[in-house]
Amino acid sequence: MIHPTELLAGHVLGDLEPREQAAVEAHLAQCPACRAEVARQRDALYGLAQALPAADPPPGTWERIEARRAPRAGPATPSVGRPPWWGLGLAAGVALLLAGGVASGWLFSPARPAQTDVQRWTAQGAAQRPLISRSGAAVGTLLVRPDGQALLVLGRPAPGGQVYQAWGRRASGPRAGVPVSLGLTAGATLRVTWTGYDSVGVSLEPAGGSPAPTRPLGRADVRG
Repeated sequence: MIHPTELLAGHVLGDLEPREQAAVEAHLAQCPACRAEVARQRDALYGLAQALPAADPPPGTWERIEARRAPRAGPATPSVGRPPWWGLGLAAGVALLLAGGVASGWLFSPARPAQTDVQRWTAQGAAQRPLISRSGAAVGTLLVRPDGQALLVLGRPAPGGQVYQAWGRRASGPRAGVPVSLGLTAGATLRVTWTGYDSVGVSLEPAGGSPAPTRPLGRADVRG
């Protein structure tokens, strides 16, 4: 089995091309080792988001990031002939990116409005539930209030041309397990009503949303 080690960091960051993303997801479905590595990288990523203080990025930061994002060429799946240091180079690049974020105090830190919402909801007694992916990794947080309201908090806004869409599911009854759309946003937070549902999930969808989840990210139980 060929492991797409060099693509895992891009998978965690949501920065893969569609063909690469499909190849990685197909591999993760049958590879516990790579699922564990994705979970480790996501834990590190969202751990940073929780630990860093809110701060505005230095002027021109986003322009410099976009300038460095050159289009990738090559097959969607890793080839046998690809040198083993290729994946290590990408991993080292992600490590430097994370280190730069720690040094600057803003990378992967939720925007100030999101942090303010989280602080306010927590002060109001909202319970924090991790949004867990199918691979067992935490992809965000769900703040649940007893009044039937919940706040989805993701690590960053949705990629360009896409939105986060929330879904409610019931655990029993004639429509058990059927996802019902609760709303969508291009931002990093989304307030929804969870009353009548047993779990709330989130997926990444095309702009305008979808009638059913096409790229599920994670889900959390809201009861108990």
